Parts: sequence; C-alpha cells; structure tokens
Amino acid sequence: MARIRTIKPSFWAACGYLSRDARLLAVGLISMADDAGRFVATQQAILGYVFPLDTDIKPAKLNRWMGEVTDKRPSHDRPLVEMYTIDGVPYGYFPKYRKHQRINRPQASSLPAPSPDALFEDGEIQ
Repeated sequence: MARIRTIKPSFWAACGYLSRDARLLAVGLISMADDAGRFVATQQAILGYVFPLDTDIKPAKLNRWMGEVTDKRPSHDRPLVEMYTIDGVPYGYFPKYRKHQRINRPQASSLPAPSPDALFEDGEIQ
C-alpha cells in the first residue's frame, strides 16, 4: 500500500554527517518503512525499492551506505536505523520513526518487532 512520508527540513542538517548517497538511502528507507518504522533489510529488497533502476550499485556500496545509517550518530545514543534479525531474515527500523512521522490511518505492522530491549524510545511497540 502506498504511504506518504515526510522529510523534515531538519533532516538535512541532522544527517549531514552521512555521505550524500547514504542520505539518499536514508530517505528511501523512510519511504520504504511501514507505519511502525520497520522494513525488510535484505539487499534485494532495499535495492529494488530505493534504487530500482540503478544498475551500478554493487553490494559493497550498499553495505557501506547501510553501515553509515546504522552507525551510532554523533551526539546521539542511537543510530538513525537499527538492525535486527528474526529467523535469519534481516530487518531494520527507525527508533524515532513515530516521533517524526504523522500517520493518518496507521496499520499494524506485518513485520516482526525487534526484541523488547531494543524497542522504540518510548518503550512501546507501534
């Protein structure tokens, strides 16, 4: 289902530490994430959604960009995106997603939640 996502003006300064390509990846992942801020984090899923027509993006490049968005942010206690694995499938989520996205008609996530000790900042599963 199509979703409308918002990129706040402050995103660009807050993510200025990321390379230009990693910032583009982050915007694509925001769009890809469901209403709980979760997404399937396989290379195939990300490349197919965020970079569907870019044939020059090799796995090493995507891994480098994902490393940037999942590294701890300067002056923050959490990264922009956190990764987790359930039954061998990699997933990612944005810990502060619901703080920054206004969801008009939220739908329950069909993706598994991360473990309770790694949940969203307010401790609630969205």
